[in-house]
Amino acid sequence: MPTPVFTWIPDFAWRSQFRRRVNITTFESGKEQRSDRGSAPREWTLSFTDSGGVLAEIEAFWNARKGPVESFLWTPPGELSAITVRFKDDTLKSERSGSKYGRIELTLREIL
Repeated sequence: MPTPVFTWIPDFAWRSQFRRRVNITTFESGKEQRSDRGSAPREWTLSFTDSGGVLAEIEAFWNARKGPVESFLWTPPGELSAITVRFKDDTLKSERSGSKYGRIELTLREIL
């Protein structure tokens, strides 16, 4: 079975988070020794404001992946190639304004 692809385009603004895993050892003299343990998975918080039909498609994709259980392919904003990610949270929050428009905010986490 081919790997699913998340194709919906988020709103113009998004937040990304990049971290490093670092071991810090503090000595009695107050000096610190730091060692790099590699990069932590990158995360992107995305917002989607669209019609109810588009938001229902995103919700169906989230349900098909069982929330954060199954991974899928996604191309981050500004990048050319897709990476493997999964939903970070086990809850999907969706807001609706009447029956036509709404908003979903979700966080994707890179699989290293």
